[in-house]
Amino acid sequence: MDVHRLGIKVFIAEPVRLQVTDFIPIFHTWIQKQIVQDHLLVDVHNYSHIHHGPGILLVAHQGNFSIDMGDGRMGLLYNRKQPDSGTIHDRFVTILKFVLRGCCLLEADPGLARRLRFRTDELLIIANDRLNTPNEDATFLELQPALSALFQRILDGTEFTLSRYSKDPKERFAVRVQTNQSPEVKTLLARVS
Repeated sequence: MDVHRLGIKVFIAEPVRLQVTDFIPIFHTWIQKQIVQDHLLVDVHNYSHIHHGPGILLVAHQGNFSIDMGDGRMGLLYNRKQPDSGTIHDRFVTILKFVLRGCCLLEADPGLARRLRFRTDELLIIANDRLNTPNEDATFLELQPALSALFQRILDGTEFTLSRYSKDPKERFAVRVQTNQSPEVKTLLARVS
């Protein structure tokens, strides 16, 4: 399957201690320092006024980071925009590395004063390409082997499930990864690198 516009969302544990606008100055600092490897960080947009919307968006040429509020659940979402070479497995690895690096940067940010921790017992993988990845069972069956191989490796033998997030054909294709353990993001990043 030739799909490049993929995203992964990592949910925030206890988001009630945070306001989505807390991330605006942090993302501006990321731009000033060009802190994300292999990304040209360009701009920050505030969409916090949109109910269950993209929240705060950090625009980069290669992909966008956002403090996403989709379905009322706050998390860091990385959406790849530019094509990557390699297999679909390689593309999932690349996207997972970037979102986990972003999570590590946010967890370590002094502006958040240790109020932020990400949960890794549930991840959401989103295909932002309705033409090449229609929201149907055939898409799931085609992507499942690459996703299974990736999560078997990074979850280090922990059991997990992969399931379609929604079967509504009007929604983007998305897969929920669930497990009963929640290792730290830096642990997962070390396993995927």
